[in-house]
Amino acid sequence: MSAVKTALVIGAGPAGMEAAVKIGQSGHRVMLVDMADSLGGTLGQLCSSFPRWEDPADLVSYKTEQINRCSLITVKNKTTVAGAEKNENGYLVTLSTSGQTGAVQVDAVIIATGFELFDPSVYGEYGYGSFDNVVNSLEFEALLKEWKAGKGRTTPPKTIAFFKCVGSRDRSKGLPYCSKICCMYTAKQAGLVKELFPDCKCYVFYMDYRAAGREYEEFVRSVIEQKHVRYVRGRPAKVLPENGRLLIRAEDTLMGIPVEITADMVVLAAAIVPGPGTRQMADLFQVKSDAYGFIDYNRNEPARAGDRVFFAGACGFAVETLGAMQQGAAAAAEVTALFNRQD
Repeated sequence: MSAVKTALVIGAGPAGMEAAVKIGQSGHRVMLVDMADSLGGTLGQLCSSFPRWEDPADLVSYKTEQINRCSLITVKNKTTVAGAEKNENGYLVTLSTSGQTGAVQVDAVIIATGFELFDPSVYGEYGYGSFDNVVNSLEFEALLKEWKAGKGRTTPPKTIAFFKCVGSRDRSKGLPYCSKICCMYTAKQAGLVKELFPDCKCYVFYMDYRAAGREYEEFVRSVIEQKHVRYVRGRPAKVLPENGRLLIRAEDTLMGIPVEITADMVVLAAAIVPGPGTRQMADLFQVKSDAYGFIDYNRNEPARAGDRVFFAGACGFAVETLGAMQQGAAAAAEVTALFNRQD
């Protein structure tokens, strides 16, 4: 009878949860660790999803149920990886849980540390950090959840403006790369506002929109044509306070005219950057990261299997929920294949 091996999965977002489930179902032990006090990662913060308007809480609950049903999976919340020492059998890993440390031997590691948002306060002209009604996209998700539950607002907003590519595709103050998912979640957020407050005017300021995925183009078009969200091509120049609201100055580059809009709130689609701990995990496990701090990996590089370290989700680059889960399943398949070769 072959020995049961153990995989450490670092990060309990959609990629990490999927990896843990697939490895556990294959008959191997999994230790799933996350610094938060619950499973789900960023997915648990979202009000809805694209392109089918599904409730992310349902997916988190389903994956949590799968994890709880598998006796081979051990979950350790409020836990960080404090150290890692490579040996012939894998890694001796030091875990810190609520200030208490302990060592565990694991045969393979999956890094799934997720993402966070670029700090948009760099764009002083937008007022983030100065005006309470200028928020980033994740902060707005929290507001959407409150509004959907009938909490937090007594009067409906009249106008909300969304700024895309705040930090993305900007070599002067931000990052040169496209953050991939911002176009879709901005359309989703604007569409949700129109569902909750049909009379609210929603404006999306954009350079262009990128909808490269199944049903993605149809999703954005439905938001524009059926929910009547107005897309204005142009990067806003300034946000100014005006009688408790916000005056937005921009240019509609398609029409070639200046635009001024007064809004109750501005939502900034900030760039996707590596999550907390990604660079630390790269250092601990001696794996390569790129210039921005994302794990820089190549699935065609055979040395990775020998290193026993694998990767999934937004620690490698911005990815939507389905893509993160697919990467988690792929990493689990690599770990399972490694374990089976060793039997």
